[in-house]
Amino acid sequence: MSRDLRTLRQFFRPGLLGLFALTLTTAACGKKGETAAPGEKGMSVEEADRKRAEAQKAAKAETLVALANKDLASGRWASARDRAKRALEAESKNADAYAVLGAASWRAGDYVGSTKAFKEALELDRKNFGAAVGLGRNYQAAGDHKSAIELQDTILAADQNQIDPLLIKLWSYYAQLDAANAVKTLDAVFKLIEPDNPLLPLLQSHAAFMRPLEGKGELAKVEGTKGTSDLQIDPGQGLKHAGATIGGEYARVLLLELREEARIHKALADQLKLKEIAKIKTFGSDTETSIVLVPEVKFGDLKITNIPAIVDDLSTFGLGETPGLLLGRQVLSKIGAITFDFPNSSLELQSAAPTGAPAGAIASPLLLLDLHLFLVPSVPVVLDGSDQQFYAWLGGSYGTALTVAKKNYLKSGHLPRELDPLDDPNAGLKMVYIDQAKLGELGVKGVGGLVLANTPPDGGLAQVVELGGFELGGYINVPLLKNLKVTYALSQGQVYFTPKTPAGK
Repeated sequence: MSRDLRTLRQFFRPGLLGLFALTLTTAACGKKGETAAPGEKGMSVEEADRKRAEAQKAAKAETLVALANKDLASGRWASARDRAKRALEAESKNADAYAVLGAASWRAGDYVGSTKAFKEALELDRKNFGAAVGLGRNYQAAGDHKSAIELQDTILAADQNQIDPLLIKLWSYYAQLDAANAVKTLDAVFKLIEPDNPLLPLLQSHAAFMRPLEGKGELAKVEGTKGTSDLQIDPGQGLKHAGATIGGEYARVLLLELREEARIHKALADQLKLKEIAKIKTFGSDTETSIVLVPEVKFGDLKITNIPAIVDDLSTFGLGETPGLLLGRQVLSKIGAITFDFPNSSLELQSAAPTGAPAGAIASPLLLLDLHLFLVPSVPVVLDGSDQQFYAWLGGSYGTALTVAKKNYLKSGHLPRELDPLDDPNAGLKMVYIDQAKLGELGVKGVGGLVLANTPPDGGLAQVVELGGFELGGYINVPLLKNLKVTYALSQGQVYFTPKTPAGK
């Protein structure tokens, strides 16, 4: 596990794991079919039999959906998915069954299947609550906050006092640094939330960050077309940092999509004489600190102005030279394209999002799983030509190119005996050779791998399940990334991989 993830663990207080996973317990809401006795006036025996059969199928589907909802609430996603499929076999146009299938597929780490099921539910019932909330979360993971917000508005149009769609909107406004709408939504949530709701401290922290930003102008405004800098990556932690000018002072800048808000090192904030605009106790901390506005950070000819940042001690990242600034998702998603050219140790930032894959690059879907305590970039992976796809954490710090959970390794066509004996029985580790893999559509041949044989595979993957309800199957590690040019287009839910040599050669 990377040092950064260990650093993030300090925010995980006992009892908080699992509180932020979205559990969709969609109530079956289809009307029960009416039955008629054979020979009823005006109805033939055949018509009565047909109506009775339809009613029986609808009742069966409704029962299966209710049981699937109970399975979801208990964490039995495999059973929930199976029952939802059986409900659809009984009644193919049951929107609630599709909604449950979408929720269970998300828990299984099947983003495509989850999104498809939620959309099917909404085609049948455009006001299906569970599907709208679930699909909103899926849209957010792919960077499509506009669609996520619009979808919640269709549900809220009928009743504004529904906390789940309001929360989906809040997460999007917060990610986009939309202070006015975030505060408005927070106020609506606070009117509905119970005092003992475990989300309340997190929401209070969000409110403390956003309220003082109202009326402060455009936040994290990107100016210029393109900027460049050097690039370094810490091999033991996977942390990426570059040089930049911050308010006129040169310093290292961490580009960390795992975090939400920007942070500025206290010594630099003092040096720049930045004015405090508010006090804040960040979630999980009892220590009060300041919120400031960083006037600008410049990467060559591209600059970002008016950046809200929390004053912090950034020496804890242990990079040798303490970074002056950390840019999280809120700021990074404002940049159209961020290219980490690891082989050439260079960084390029473009204000405009790419209109297609850069020359020699291959596109892949990119999910940014929002666990509300931290975020996890992940991409689809296929091993050894199998038809089993899983999502892997992009940027792991294990010493091999790929790290794979045992479950996903075996589903990829490998046999249990290939893992015997384990190289490290206590840690549950087995070194393997991976003939071929695909990151999205990028083919990778002949790399070292590490299989995680324990259950759960490791602490990082376990926390993604606990906090985000999404199952990842492993990591894409620094040794592999160092041979690639990687371009993030966070607002498009895309990442582009460019190997050292043109793809296919």
